[in-house]
Amino acid sequence: MVASGLLILTQPLTVLRGQIPSLLQRVSQLVSDTLYVHLQPIKTTNSSTKFLIAPVPVTSEVRRVVRDIYSVGATVCRQLDIRVLLSHITNQDLKLATCALHKGYSLVILDNSPTSTELFKDRGFLLEQVKSLFLTEADVDCHILDQQTSPTSSSGTSDDDPVLTTYKNVVLGGTFDRLHVGHKILLSEGCMIANNKLTIGISDGKMNDKKVVGELMEPLAVRTAAVEEFIKDIKPTIVPDAVTIYDVYGPTITEPDFQCIVLSDETQKGGAIINTEREKRGMNKLGQVVIDLVADDSHTPDEEEKVSSSSLRKRLLGTLLKPVVNSNLPKSPYRIGLTGGTASGKSSICRRLEGLGAGVVDCDKLGHEAYKPGTPAYDKIKQTFGDGIVGSDGEINRKKLGGIVFSDRSKLDELNKIVWPEIMKLAEAEISEFEKSGKEVVILDAAVLLEAGWDSRVHEVWSTFVPRIEATKRLMERNSLSEEEAVKRLDAQLTNQERLAHANVTLCTLWEYDQTQKQCEKAWKLLQERINKGAKL
Repeated sequence: MVASGLLILTQPLTVLRGQIPSLLQRVSQLVSDTLYVHLQPIKTTNSSTKFLIAPVPVTSEVRRVVRDIYSVGATVCRQLDIRVLLSHITNQDLKLATCALHKGYSLVILDNSPTSTELFKDRGFLLEQVKSLFLTEADVDCHILDQQTSPTSSSGTSDDDPVLTTYKNVVLGGTFDRLHVGHKILLSEGCMIANNKLTIGISDGKMNDKKVVGELMEPLAVRTAAVEEFIKDIKPTIVPDAVTIYDVYGPTITEPDFQCIVLSDETQKGGAIINTEREKRGMNKLGQVVIDLVADDSHTPDEEEKVSSSSLRKRLLGTLLKPVVNSNLPKSPYRIGLTGGTASGKSSICRRLEGLGAGVVDCDKLGHEAYKPGTPAYDKIKQTFGDGIVGSDGEINRKKLGGIVFSDRSKLDELNKIVWPEIMKLAEAEISEFEKSGKEVVILDAAVLLEAGWDSRVHEVWSTFVPRIEATKRLMERNSLSEEEAVKRLDAQLTNQERLAHANVTLCTLWEYDQTQKQCEKAWKLLQERINKGAKL
């Protein structure tokens, strides 16, 4: 099996559509990572046929085939990064140009048709032609797929579909988080109907605030680079212009040269709003190309029925997002540092992990222990902040001490330097007790895990989170606070993004209890696999 391959399809489109599932299934046994697809349907064949790239007009049937390749591939060979090449799919005069495919290829695969069989007889010539068009320095082999037992053709369609209108300048938009099959179809539609320039609006800022698990969205720079790389790969003859958008309009109401917009079923209303605003500004109305949403055959009841970035982000919860690097720690017990902001559901997660077999060290509770008379921290706190912080019962008056340190950051830092090391000493003692009792996993439950530098004392950092608006709501209800007071407390902590940047695993408690439980069970199962794998090394 090779990593990347180039599949050349020569059968008429009406025949090809019925064979796509079988073709991709067989190709997935030859290619493991990336599959480039070149459509070169030939209606007639003769003994003198030689493979040369030729223009394929943009028709409804071509659009259906491209869509089917992506959507079927997402089901039958989801491990493959499929990319349908589009430079020759055009209504214009074809300017033959060589290009280097971004991920390369080391295997040319042909479907089994009279044309491909004829081409395969002279593999040397075929490979010479392919390598002259799709540049590669790799050694390339050639393979022809076995003949299908019963070729099927698509009903109600014809290779003589009328040629569709194409445009000089086309625009479209989306989040493009973790480029998936829906994004690929949207971008491919834009590339097929754009003759010169394709403008891609990539949402950021407030446009993404309400996205499900938006905290795990890729950075704008990563999303932009992925879009540009994909377009340059499938259609290097087009000029991609990726721009950041902060509202539904983006550049559509400032750029008069746009002629067409590509929309999905769910964004048609946005297209109408854009055209209304363009008319107000004296601009031409944009032609609209609408594509269907792609059904997600693997979605769970709590996910969207369509293929979506939201579902992909939800599936990341409980999985390992960053590699484990603290390998210098003793392998047993395996330490998980669990952190999270106020009202993020950290305590709930701890209870669930404890129920699955983990030992839990409550650092907040140990913090109270560290203040008790007779402890090293007690004496240092009294010496640093004076006798005035000690009550008549000899205990440190936490309210008085809080009034001092929370009004002066430098004094809060002094207090933390005293208390945090003592808390960790107590935590290490508890971890030792758990080790003696045979616990294989210990959770260090610590809101200040990162601030205190305790992430260096654990194998993995896990972080719980909920959207800020949800945390504010929970804090107001739980602590009877005003919105202003709740926001002030949240502002005094690390942000979700700051915590998640350090997290190996993330968990979100936004939904029903059973969904949180499933996340914990998933995270626990994957953790056990990592521990067992590490034990065997």
